[in-house]
Amino acid sequence: MLKSKLKNSLLNFFLLIVSIFLTFLLISFLLIKISSQNIFPRSLAAHLPNTLLTFYPDTYNKKNLNNFTAVLGNSVAQGNGDAYLSGENNYSISHNLHDSIKKNYLIFGRAGLHSIKSVTNLIKIHKLTNNSFMIKNLNKPDSIIFYFYEGIDLVWNYDLFTKESRKNESVKNYTERLIKKNSSPTFLEKFYNFLPILPFAGSFLEDFKNLFNDIYASKNLKESFSVVFDRIKKILGFYIVLSDREKNNLTWTNSLKDHKNVKNIRPIQGASETLNKDQILIALQVFYESVRHAKSWSNTKNVTIIYISAPISIYNWNEPVIYERQSLVPKSKNEVKSITNYENKTKNIFIRQEIRKFSEKNNITFLDPTDILIEKGKNKVLHGPLDWGHLNYHGYKIVSDFILEN
Repeated sequence: MLKSKLKNSLLNFFLLIVSIFLTFLLISFLLIKISSQNIFPRSLAAHLPNTLLTFYPDTYNKKNLNNFTAVLGNSVAQGNGDAYLSGENNYSISHNLHDSIKKNYLIFGRAGLHSIKSVTNLIKIHKLTNNSFMIKNLNKPDSIIFYFYEGIDLVWNYDLFTKESRKNESVKNYTERLIKKNSSPTFLEKFYNFLPILPFAGSFLEDFKNLFNDIYASKNLKESFSVVFDRIKKILGFYIVLSDREKNNLTWTNSLKDHKNVKNIRPIQGASETLNKDQILIALQVFYESVRHAKSWSNTKNVTIIYISAPISIYNWNEPVIYERQSLVPKSKNEVKSITNYENKTKNIFIRQEIRKFSEKNNITFLDPTDILIEKGKNKVLHGPLDWGHLNYHGYKIVSDFILEN
């Protein structure tokens, strides 16, 4: 009798596990099917797992994806900015390019990626799509667009090199080692690839954990209600400033000379302000080796580097210009740094010239819309007003038109 009860209990437990698994599998299948931009709510897009995030933007023909251009970089490549936050359909450069020439663009760029991670994300997602029965197998890209953003790419490349490189290791060997190390999906990434509903739900749990932490840290009931309201709006996709640094009005000091009504702008990014010339050259070498690896791995000759200058480089600012220190190495939260227009312009020109020389030497197309952005920026603000870290719709449209013209 006891043996029979135990057997039935084990059978019921097994059936429960199978039922839960099949339910998660069905929900994951549905999530994959509806996770494209024209169906999936914008407010939930940030919660999509990495692989599905590649297929979210409406920048490709879903019925004919044999040939595509891989778009690499960080949040600039991804299209972050006011257009995305405002719910615009064509919020990125790739959207405008796809609408104009109907080529397929798959965006592997993600917010916060340095040069090496940009490449490993492409390779990793290619492997994951080819190991999933629910996602279309991807070929290797027939061309690559690699966005270089001067505001953070070099700072993060250099910081990571100082932390991760071995003694007397060359930049080339260091870059190849890290790409090889990080290109293979982990067991958890493979598991989530079959059940994307799990990381999707996990991102919600992370948001709610942050919400409860904020409530616990609140000083009074009024502040608690304010925290709850802001956090819920953030979860739903509205642009809400939650950082103490951004709430500190003493740091909102930047203003434009050509636009008198544009002022009280938060600390922003410039041409790798914290690096000296030697450090810039090391960080550039990491970028070069990353581009070479992506080109070699994809076996394509069609590689384009697109230079995106930071906000300090685009406009004429009232001085001193307070910049945002972007670094992987923690510093004091109260650290405030400034730079002049001339100092920033000198670095901007130097970096652009170096990448141009590398591109010409390695038969890579180099497109630099900096001059046209500077000219257009005299009459129209091309960043913000919500997100001064990225180009707005007009800024991205200028870049995409420049690409098409060239």
